[in-house]
This record gives sequence, structure tokens and C-alpha cells, in this order.
Amino acid sequence: MSKLAEEIYEEGREEGRMEIVMNMLRRGMKIEDIVDVANLSKQEIESIAKKISH
Repeated sequence: MSKLAEEIYEEGREEGRMEIVMNMLRRGMKIEDIVDVANLSKQEIESIAKKISH
């Protein structure tokens, strides 16, 4: 796979993960549970939560 293809693939994976996190937040899941599932930091989850609350 070319470097560009790898970058595009990784961007897609990241976008998908963010979409899943946003859906979990919208469903009222606890941040601590999302941290465990999404393998992101609490700060990253809180940042995403702020974005969708505005």
C-alpha cells in the first residue's frame, strides 16, 4: 500500500472511531466506559463531548 493510501485509510479509521464515540455519548454512556471501549483518553472523549453539545 502506498503512503498516501495508508494515510487515507488511517483517516477513515479515525473518522469512524469518532463517529462511534459521538454515538456512545449521545446514548448517554459514561465517559469512563467510552474510554475503555474506544481506547482514547478521558480528555479526548470530553473534547468530543463538548463539540457535540454545542
